[in-house]
Amino acid sequence: MTNRNTGRVLQTTALSLQLVEHILELKGASLAELAEVSGLAKSTVHSHLNTLAEHGYVISEDNRYHLGAKFCHLGDYVRTRKEYRRIAEEAIAHLSQESALEADFAVEENGRIVSLYGDLDFTNFPQFLVDGSPFHIHTTASGKAIVAEYPRERVQEIVDRWGLPAATERSISTEEGLFDELQQVREQGYAESDGEGIEGLWAVGKAVKSPRGEVYGSLNLSGPSYAIDGDTKAAQVELLNKAVATFEREVAEMYGAPSGEEGV
Repeated sequence: MTNRNTGRVLQTTALSLQLVEHILELKGASLAELAEVSGLAKSTVHSHLNTLAEHGYVISEDNRYHLGAKFCHLGDYVRTRKEYRRIAEEAIAHLSQESALEADFAVEENGRIVSLYGDLDFTNFPQFLVDGSPFHIHTTASGKAIVAEYPRERVQEIVDRWGLPAATERSISTEEGLFDELQQVREQGYAESDGEGIEGLWAVGKAVKSPRGEVYGSLNLSGPSYAIDGDTKAAQVELLNKAVATFEREVAEMYGAPSGEEGV
């Protein structure tokens, strides 16, 4: 679990970051559009944009604002700084070879789920699962696999902050339903999502832990729901179990500790 910060928040910084998110959501926006969506005066928005532009986070093209290339550098840093990066990428490559489904590795940050490694491109679906896009914990197999390892209090904090918004008609909609499913995940050792985050998409995820028992994230396999039957599901779960076991063993070896024992 990560980033449980309850300290002081600077409103000026928060407004700048909100404008960055609005630019991302709108895929570029004019000053007037950003003022409207943020509820801020144009002069205030302009000052924030000038500051962001000065530091390379925003650029202006044809009177529209876009995010700057500096975010590419930041994204590369986020993905490459993890000590288990090589192991995760090798696990994904192996799963991609052994399975007909697509593989990725996701983490929980600030109560949302983000895919860090993988090549997910479900072009046949109305939405795209793009690396770096945040998802709610209750709509993805990865989210359920990760938070099933958390204390109930931490899960409740996430739900209190983000709620349980429905991505599809099949999304979990109640706290009781979520906690019941998390208990099932603990019992069976993996999580599933069938059309809960993206209609027509099935996924299975399993948590990956450090030698100290901390949750790194979740290895996941995803594909069209129509291609999944009982035998196919069992085969994917077996592949995932083996991949997670290998991942955790290699991390333990990296730290010089046998799997399951105290590491660095």
